[in-house]
Amino acid sequence: MQKPTITLIVSTYNQPDFLHLVLRAINSQSDSDFECILADDGSTEETRDLIEEFSASKSRKFRHLWHEDHGFQKASILNKAATEANNEYLVFLDGDCIPRKHFIKEHRNLAKKLRIVGCSRILMDQTISHHLINNPDLNSQNWSFVEFLKLKVSGHINRLLPLLKLPLGVFRELSHHNWKKVRGCNFSMFKSDFIACGGFDESFTGWGYEDSDLVVRSIQNGCLVRRGDYRATVLHLWHQEALKTEADSNFKKLQQSIKTRRKTAIKSSITD
Repeated sequence: MQKPTITLIVSTYNQPDFLHLVLRAINSQSDSDFECILADDGSTEETRDLIEEFSASKSRKFRHLWHEDHGFQKASILNKAATEANNEYLVFLDGDCIPRKHFIKEHRNLAKKLRIVGCSRILMDQTISHHLINNPDLNSQNWSFVEFLKLKVSGHINRLLPLLKLPLGVFRELSHHNWKKVRGCNFSMFKSDFIACGGFDESFTGWGYEDSDLVVRSIQNGCLVRRGDYRATVLHLWHQEALKTEADSNFKKLQQSIKTRRKTAIKSSITD
């Protein structure tokens, strides 16, 4: 099967220091044949200036999609980005996650129709995260396994296993209905499958579970989970946890989606 064309969608909100590292990593991908849309949930001009600087100084042009800051409206801006995507396969990445150098290549290889692919992350602690922010030229996306082993031994990352490139074969297909295997910070699916379930449900405002709800509805719509373990792992930068004032109500909405076997979003701006 021919490999799909890719649009990378990066969500961001007022984290220019993190986004700087992410954009550097995006520019150094081993597979550079993709477009990138930065889905901005209302950041200030500092983020806009950073994106313009990268677009002007590098060969890649980043598309900056922004809406006004009306609180946590991540679902809405991601839907807008997906609608504007020019390519057939969507890769979603949070702006606090550094993609390793084969990130795009590995997502492209994992792509499969009627499958939503969930890949892994490694958590970095506060010390190493601040060190990277202060020294962006370290290019952590290119670090070897040995360098990460040193970080694990010294307690700066939480695990090593996702960095191994292990073949899973048929085991990638064994968790078809397990929505917990997909995290919103690092997943991918065909745009046609995203549209079929209505994309993200924009009734989810505030932090929490908009990604899980998408996965649940995708499964119930026939787009099943494909495990992306040991491929396309990202490095999650440390930061203070977001306010979770809407988490309980969002979790109740998720439970309703599961209970009623809902296939499409309650509220969505998705268009084909």
